[in-house]
Amino acid sequence: MNEDEAYLDIAIRYLESCNEHINTNTTLQEVIGFNCYHSFESAGGAYNSHYGQVVPKAHARKLNAFVANTRHNTLVNGRAIAAIATMLNSLRNKYLYPEQVGYMFIRPQDQLSMTDCKRLVAKVRGILRQIERLI
Repeated sequence: MNEDEAYLDIAIRYLESCNEHINTNTTLQEVIGFNCYHSFESAGGAYNSHYGQVVPKAHARKLNAFVANTRHNTLVNGRAIAAIATMLNSLRNKYLYPEQVGYMFIRPQDQLSMTDCKRLVAKVRGILRQIERLI
């Protein structure tokens, strides 16, 4: 299996896990959110590898490379990729760690509703379909 195919497989599997949680009404919003993030990041790895780019290991660098390398490719929606990358990058830690607000802490599962999860999955699915057509 090539690197781009391996990253694409990861992206697909993580998004499938999101769908499974949603379809079985499993209220693990933080898991769905993080899995969406990882699916999107892996789709970026697949895209970059497919076009001969080095896939960075650092999270922010991987997302930035995905955005930069899709900017002028008319086969993908670079604007949507940039918007989703910005959103997911800002939410990543909220899915993993409690966030302090004043003297209180908000748990990861309280940072995202199931409605938000469904919207996020749909956005990442749309990008993943574009990447799948290329690889």
